[in-house]
This record gives sequence, structure tokens and C-alpha cells, in this order.
Amino acid sequence: MKSLHLIMNPNAGTRQGRRFLADMIALFNRAGFLVTAWMTEKRGDAVSIVRDHAAGADVVVACGGDGTLNEVITGLVIGGHEVPLGYVPCGSTNDFAAGLGLPVQVMKACECVVSGSPRVIDVGLFGLDRYFSYTASFGAFTQVSWATPQNVKNLLGHTAYLLEGIRSLSEIHPIRMNILADGLEYEDDWLFGAVCNSTSLGGVLRLKDSAVDMSDGLFEALLIPFPPDLLTLNRIISSLTAGHYEDPSLLFLRAREFEFRCKVPIKWTLDGEEADGSSALRIRNIPGAVRIFVPA
Repeated sequence: MKSLHLIMNPNAGTRQGRRFLADMIALFNRAGFLVTAWMTEKRGDAVSIVRDHAAGADVVVACGGDGTLNEVITGLVIGGHEVPLGYVPCGSTNDFAAGLGLPVQVMKACECVVSGSPRVIDVGLFGLDRYFSYTASFGAFTQVSWATPQNVKNLLGHTAYLLEGIRSLSEIHPIRMNILADGLEYEDDWLFGAVCNSTSLGGVLRLKDSAVDMSDGLFEALLIPFPPDLLTLNRIISSLTAGHYEDPSLLFLRAREFEFRCKVPIKWTLDGEEADGSSALRIRNIPGAVRIFVPA
């Protein structure tokens, strides 16, 4: 019998994962898996569980939100485990799952693990020792994902992010930063920036499916200079709404490696979770770091 480790955050989203736990285990048993279920209690638990116990497993399944998936991927990478990964999305928005075309219904996502095909995807290294699966962002609205109370996320989903974003308008200010993308230099006062390997940009904006390849060894980056006037701001909003990322008011890049340099450290968001940056920060693409089951 094959071995499957199920890593569940029982408090993710509306807690539907724990309600389906017995059904999930039964489905995996019928597919020939001996299931070991782990429940996380605090941040970082999934990293240590996967790092210390995934060796020898045939499949590891993350059940929770994007933050849980981030921790499971981190545990696989730092543990050096080449184990295929299943994802049962149970968060409030599940942006990464949407980008992969994964079902958001719990049992259908489990069926995808046993009948789907493993797809190779890249992972991002943030600084020296933090990883992200789909986005690292800074600037306007990026704190919304971790600043919005969980009960509000559960009730309103993406609408909660928009409402919290409106509340943060008074805190928006330009961020002076020098950015290197594979050696090419860009310096400006920035409103927003996101390095991503997904159609979701910082959980706030979306790219077209045709613009992103999750396994090409490259990141996509959208950088928005701080608008000097309302006319420019209106142009930026129109371009983002229409998906015209080639507009001169925006900067859209592809690169394997980015360096961000600013006078003072700023806050970042990694896969919806808060992260501390530094005045000199490097983000690298790790090609083909993880295999994740997607619909066949």
C-alpha cells in the first residue's frame, strides 16, 4: 500500500476541510493509500511536519489555504523531498488553486490527487530562506490579505479584500526603490510591485492565463510607478482593468532573478502572509522545484 501524508490546517477558511476529513481518508484508502493525517496548530507547523516526515512518502497533500500550501512547499524544498504534492484548497480565496485550474470542492480536489497528473512548477526563493509558491508583493493594498480578519474573509471572500483595501487608501505613499531584473535596472517611486508565478498578482490583480507559464523558469513582475497626478492614476486604473499591461504607465517584466534595493526595509506579502523585507532583497526562481497534481 502506498503512503500519503495529509497536512491539514483545520481552521482554514470556513473550516470545511475538517468536516470532510473522514470522507477524504476513505477516498484515499480506496485509491490504495495508507493515510497519515497531521493537524497544524500554529504557523510553521506544516513546514516542520513535511520537512521531518515526508521522506519515503508517495504523496503529500496540503489541505488549507494558500498559506498552508506555502508551508508544505517550503517543507518539501528545504527537506529535499521529491514527493508529488496534492492540494485541497480550503482557504478564503484560493488564488493559486484557481491559477492551476484545481477544483475548489473538497472531494473533487481529492479525486484530482488520485486521478490527476503531476505538473512541474517553479518556486520562488525570497531572501535567504523563505519561499513562495505564487506571489511576492509590496506596496498599495498588499497588506490586505494578512490584515483582514479571518471571520470577515470567510463571510465576504474577495469582497473583504476590496473593503480592507479601501480602508488602507490613507496609508498609501510612494516607495523609492531601485530594482534589477536579470541585471537590467529600474529606479522610481513605486505604488505597487508584485513578482509572481501565477495569474494572481498579490491577490489584488490578475493576469491573463496566456501571460503566465508556471514552469518556464521565469517570473512575471508588474510594477506600478507612483502616479504624479489624477490623470495618470486614471490611466493606470484603466490599463489594469482592461489587462493592458504593456501600457507605458505600467512596467511588466519577465526575469529569473530580481533584486530590490531601498533605503529602509519594507513589508512584503508572500502567498497572502506577512513577510519582513530588507533594504537589499533578492528573489530567485527555482525551476521545477515541485510537482503538483492538476486535473488530467
